[in-house]
Parts: sequence; structure tokens; C-alpha cells
Amino acid sequence: MNMTVCQDERGGGIQVIARAAKILNALGAQPNGMSLGEIAQAVDLPRSTVQRIIAALDAEQLVRSEGAGGVRLGPALLRLIASVHSEVVSIATPWLQRLADTTQETVSLSRASGLQLAIVHYIIAERELRVVPRIGLNLPLYSTSGGRALLALESDEAIANWVGDSFDAVTDLTITTRAELMQRIAQIRVTGIAIDRGETREGVCTLSVAIDTVLGRYAISLLSPEARFQRNEAQWCEALLVCKTGLMQEIGKPVAAKGTSD
Repeated sequence: MNMTVCQDERGGGIQVIARAAKILNALGAQPNGMSLGEIAQAVDLPRSTVQRIIAALDAEQLVRSEGAGGVRLGPALLRLIASVHSEVVSIATPWLQRLADTTQETVSLSRASGLQLAIVHYIIAERELRVVPRIGLNLPLYSTSGGRALLALESDEAIANWVGDSFDAVTDLTITTRAELMQRIAQIRVTGIAIDRGETREGVCTLSVAIDTVLGRYAISLLSPEARFQRNEAQWCEALLVCKTGLMQEIGKPVAAKGTSD
């Protein structure tokens, strides 16, 4: 009897955690906030259930509730996210510096933020003609090499749900349909390297790899003026893959769930 009660309590606790995680993920995709009704619809749960979970999360400052239309991620969760990014930057910086020294080009670390690629850290090349990104600069996932490298980690179905069917052109070279995007994604899954030849910024080319770690998913990118890109592309790809391998060995991969492949 006692064993049954314990198992029931454990199962109920896991269910609550799973539901809370779905709610937090939904809020993470809507930084401007959501109403209880919108959350209930997004996670397919009764409004009363969502309200109870939101109240518990609010008490722990994991969400912030500001009336009927304003449930957002809370300060405790945002502080946790910031500390994780800080830890990744701390670990990654020596590897990024080594890559920048080897290639004599600018190197950046970025992550997905909704449908945008957000740069969280960079090493600027020490030469006269160089690419200088901006921290917090958000660029489309579909046009950037870093964004496409991260998308390649997702399933085709998840990508379709995430980015839609058509996109705005950033430059004359930007891909504008999901069919074109999926062709690029297929290539990235084979080579491990994503390439942007002036699709996001005219005259700027980038190479990227994605790292899927216990601390989250990030993209490492090498940014170069177009004039130097073509003659150095092959050796830069090798240097980028060396950087990825070393960093992955240091941080570690996420543990695969049972029944899934690595």
C-alpha cells in the first residue's frame, strides 16, 4: 500500500514538472508575455491547471505575473539562464581565441533566441580589414550560417513549425523559401559546416558549427570579408571543426534519453 502511494506521488510529481516545463517553454517563445488562456491553448491544458502551476512558479520567481495579459519568465529563471551563458562563455573563450589566432579572423559564439540568432560573445580579428559584430545583434536563423547550423540539430518537422514556409530577403542572396532552407540543412547534416556567402550582410561571409552540450546549444562562427573567404575556406573549415571537437570534449554532450540515438 505504501509502495503504491509513493509510486503515485512520484508519477504525479513528474507530471507536474513536465507540465511546468511545457509552460516555461511556451513563455520562452513569447518574450512579450502571454495570458493564461493563451498559455492553456499553447500547452493543451485546462486553464485551471495552468493557473495553479503559474501560481507555484510565480511563488519561486520562475515566472512573473502582471495581470490578465502578462505572464512572463521570471527573474529567478532569467538569472539562471544568464549564469549558464556566462559559464559557457568562460569555457569557450580560450577555444574561440585559439581559432581567431589560427585564422586571423573574427570569431563569435551565438545562440537561438526565438527566430533570431543572438551573439553572446566574440573575439575581434586584429587586422585592418575585419568584421566587427555587435553583442545582442539579432539576425535571422534562416539566413545566417550559425542559425542554420543550430536548425540542423532539429527534426525537419520542428524546423517547419519553427520557421514557416517563406522568409524575408535580407540581401539579394538570401534564401526565401523553406524548400531552399531544407536543402542547406541537408548539406550541413552531412558536412557539419554551415556557410553564409553574403546572405545576411553584403560582403561578409561566415562559417559555423553547432555544439550541442549539457549547457545548451550554441553556434561557433568565423566571420570574414568576402575577399579573403574563398581562398581560405577549406583550411578554415578544418580549424572550425578542431575548435568544435575540443570544446565538446571539455563541456560534454547532453545525456540521450532512453530509446533515442546519440
